[in-house]
This record gives sequence, structure tokens and C-alpha cells, in this order.
Amino acid sequence: MSRIKALLSIVASFALALVSCGGGDSEEEVIVSDPVQLRSCSITDGTEYQAADLKEVTLSYNTAIAVRGSADATVGGMKCSVKPGSAATDVVIGLPTLENGKSYTLSVAAGSFASKAQPSELSPAFSVSFTTKAVVEEPEDNPEAPAGMKSDAPDLVSKIRVGWNLGNTCESAPWDGYSGSKLDIETCWGNPKTTREMIAALKNAGFNAIRIPTRWYVHADAALNIDSEWLGRIREIVDYAVSLDMYVILNSHHDNWYDRLPVTYNQDEINKKFENMWRQIATYFNDYDEHLVLAGVNEIIKLNAKGEEDWGAPTTENIRFSNQLMQLFVNTVRATGGNNKWRCLMVQPWAAAPNNALSNDYALPTDATPHRLIQEFHCYDPYNYAIGKSLADYQWAKHEPSAADLAAVSTLFSRLNDKFVKNGVPCIMAEFGSTQDNKYSGGNAKADQIRSDYHKFIVSEAKKYGIVGFYWDNNCFDTNGENFGLLDRKTCSFPSRAKVALQGIMSGVK
Repeated sequence: MSRIKALLSIVASFALALVSCGGGDSEEEVIVSDPVQLRSCSITDGTEYQAADLKEVTLSYNTAIAVRGSADATVGGMKCSVKPGSAATDVVIGLPTLENGKSYTLSVAAGSFASKAQPSELSPAFSVSFTTKAVVEEPEDNPEAPAGMKSDAPDLVSKIRVGWNLGNTCESAPWDGYSGSKLDIETCWGNPKTTREMIAALKNAGFNAIRIPTRWYVHADAALNIDSEWLGRIREIVDYAVSLDMYVILNSHHDNWYDRLPVTYNQDEINKKFENMWRQIATYFNDYDEHLVLAGVNEIIKLNAKGEEDWGAPTTENIRFSNQLMQLFVNTVRATGGNNKWRCLMVQPWAAAPNNALSNDYALPTDATPHRLIQEFHCYDPYNYAIGKSLADYQWAKHEPSAADLAAVSTLFSRLNDKFVKNGVPCIMAEFGSTQDNKYSGGNAKADQIRSDYHKFIVSEAKKYGIVGFYWDNNCFDTNGENFGLLDRKTCSFPSRAKVALQGIMSGVK
């Protein structure tokens, strides 16, 4: 980044002219009881300026001023304009174009203006000398980074206003007996095929980034060699967003061969497949600029002895596993070179849980390219409200978060800020949201306002710490499950109840 600084050194001198008038051979000195005096000048010693910013100088006097028709002011031998200012006591001197690295003297002739109260009272002469400093080029950050890859992680995250998740789509998996094509798997969880019109509707609503949760193994062989058709389809969706100047997060999502970790697993085998998968993805998208961010995983959790998901606290071994997988992700992407040497990468703690990121056992990967890592976490807190109210028999469900619930979220964001953001590692809340409440005793209108207020709080509170949020949208509105729907993808519009939720998100961004 180049910075231009101009230091203006001012040496001011004031000359009060003797004013006389008379006739014939005699002269009579005029005694002025309240002479015109300069109170201030808008340019002062020690102030930094760029030469281009020196367009006019304001002189403020102790009395209302009348500019005379014969007003005369020059700077560096060039004529200046003289006109009344916005206040009756002010005079504005318009400067011609100045250059950096030169010395100038602004001179205003005596008699250029006078007191309105005493028109015969002539203004004193005025002059001020100043020097504009020459342009100094400072070293550019990351001078080797190619065009389009100049932003480091803090800069890039600062450009994202708010994001949206293409949920339950590219991470879909076929059911037993599925007979459609592999590309049709995108729609097998009930969502329509993604279109540019959908993404444009989001852009028009205020989102400037999307996250594309993507499952790869159902489109690959046993060694994780990915079908070229699937890579091409994901590129199409990425292009929908990039063509609209939106940022994109592309990840590995619900690749259950590693993110649902069994009790017994082969570390070497997982590493080999994981590295192969990310080498292909990174290579395929290497030509994209900084609008594309790659994210290593989604939510790694463990399975118990019965093969059931276990969302409980991770063991030391669990955290070690996710730490090394994140390091392998960073190493693999960087090794593909090109734009990927500079690409911002998102890394995740166990289960993408913020408390696991705050654990002393969590280790941020080392990176050969400095300041290009982003810490990801997901936030559905308080869970009893954000998700629990949508579950059929959830006895601890809440239909309104308490003040204590929200205070806990605020504390969480503050701790993430202290550990990561303050140390140059920005955070992205890659999933957040609240389900549509169809069971609230106070009615839908009240439930929708509570949901909207919750969204506003989450987004605005995160923003205080420079944390950017991506809303989780599964396109479900009135089902028996998690109704996170926001955009109706069939009509590319926001239904009335979802529109209230959307208003909360956008209010939080302001």
C-alpha cells in the first residue's frame, strides 16, 4: 500500500499598513479605534497535507468583511481567487493547483477587503509561507502477490458485509436406491438446482458473500479422485457469485469418511485421501482471485461404539486429529502454488465450536504465507432457542433467548476477539441463524419479531469485534424439522415471515 504524506510548514507574517488620506499637500492620519485583525488561518504549522488537498485557505477576522473588487492574492506567482466565506467574518482564498515538494508563499495585498462597519478601514497585508513535502513511497505489503491477491486475511474479511449459506444442496447425499445422475444429487434433498438468479436475489437483498457447503466423496472414487463433471458444476455456482462481485467460501462438508470419526480409524489412510482431495480442488480453482476462500472442513465430530454421532466434549486425541488435518489442508493448498500461495484459507476447530477454538489444546496451523488464515466457528447459541424450539419433543426448548443467554454470546465473541482478531487472525462465523418458530404461544408475528431481534443482536454483536457472519439457509419454512429458510429458491424471493428475519440480519450489519 502506498501512502502520500505532505507536511505543511508555515511561517506567517502580518504587516499592518498605515492608512492615510487627505488633499493637496497635507495628509491626515486616520485613527482606527477597532482595527481589522486576523483571528485565525485555516492552515497551521505542523499540520500534514497532500498538495492536492490544498485547494483553499480560509482567513477569519474580528469583524464582518467586505471583499473589494480589486482584491489581490497570489501564491507562487499564480493568481488566487478571493471571495467571501460562509461566515460574514471569513474570506476564502482559492488556490491554484500546487505540486508536492515545493515551497510557496501566499500573499494577500492590503486593501483587498475591509470592515463592513467601517468601509474606509482597509485590511492589513497578509502573507504565509509553506512547503509541501515530496511524495514518499512506502514498501508495498506482499509485493510479490499477484494482481487480485493483494488482500491479507484482515483486509479481505473487512470487505465482507454479511454472507449466506447454500445449505442442503451441494452437500446432499443420495439415499439407498437412488437412481439419478451424480449431478442431480444437488437436488435430492428437495432443493431446486442452484441458479444465478438465486444468487442475484441475495446480492440485491444485501449479502455480498456466499458459502457453498460441498460434499466431495459421493462424486469421487475410493481414492478420492473427484469427477470432473462435479468440479465443473461447483465452478458454475462459484462463478454465479464471483460475476456479481461476491465473495465465496468453498469447503469440504459432510465428507463422512473423516468428519464422522469412528472409534478406530487409520490416520495414514485418511491423510492420503484428504491430501488428494484438496490437491485437486485447489488446483482446479487456482486461477480464481481473492474472491474465493477455501475452507478445510465443516464440523468434525466422533462416532461412538454404536456408530452414533457424539457431539460431546472432544478428547485430547480428537483435538490432535483435527489440528493435524488443518495443518495438512494448509500445506496441501500452498503446495499447489500460483494464486493458492496467497489465497486466504479458513481453518476450523473440532466441531467448528467456538469453545474448542478457545481451548489451549487448539493449535492454529503454521503457514508459509503470513496473515492469510481465517478462524472459522459456528454459532447457534443459545441452542435451546436457535434450534431447540424446532425440535418436536425437546423439553428444554426456548421461544425467546434470555438476557443472560445473549450476554454469554457477547462474552464468547469478546474472547474470540482477544485470542484471534487482536492478533491478526480474523474470524468468520460461517454458520449462524435461528429457525422459524411455528409453535410460539404468542403467535407468529411475535415469534418472527423475536427471531428478527435475535438475528440483529448476533450480527451486530459480532461486528463489534470485526467478526463476519454467514446465515445458514436450508430453504425449509414449514416442515417438521429445522426451518432455517430465508430465500425461497423457487421464486427467488423472501416470504413474508422470512422477510422479517432478513430485516433483522440487515439491521445488524448497519
